[in-house]
Amino acid sequence: MPAHVAELVRACWELGARPSLVGLRLRKWAHMLGFGGHFSSKSRRYSTTLGALRRARVTYAIRRRRGDALPLDAWGRPEDDQAVIAMASWSYLGSGYQTTGEAWLAASAAARAREARRIAKEELRTTTMAA
Repeated sequence: MPAHVAELVRACWELGARPSLVGLRLRKWAHMLGFGGHFSSKSRRYSTTLGALRRARVTYAIRRRRGDALPLDAWGRPEDDQAVIAMASWSYLGSGYQTTGEAWLAASAAARAREARRIAKEELRTTTMAA
């Protein structure tokens, strides 16, 4: 470990012992100083990727819910089967509201949201003045 990093770790360890700084938990994280990455991506050769960890977590959660049975998709096929390709297309249909009722609902929802924000700001102001 470089001397600079060792000095940082030593300083964190000493500061972490002070009662006024215990809440910062400096001692708990002192060992991470000088490390330039995420704990799970230190090295591609000796570690794994975050994507692989996420896939493993999802697989574990599915198997825990369903037991050791083979997970099936919505059509009853094995989930790892790559037979389904999802295709989507978007088209512009227009802007604005189609009816006056939709416009009224949107306007009333916006008014309720504005009123709720105004009340929250007022309560926050009175609470902080009282404290």
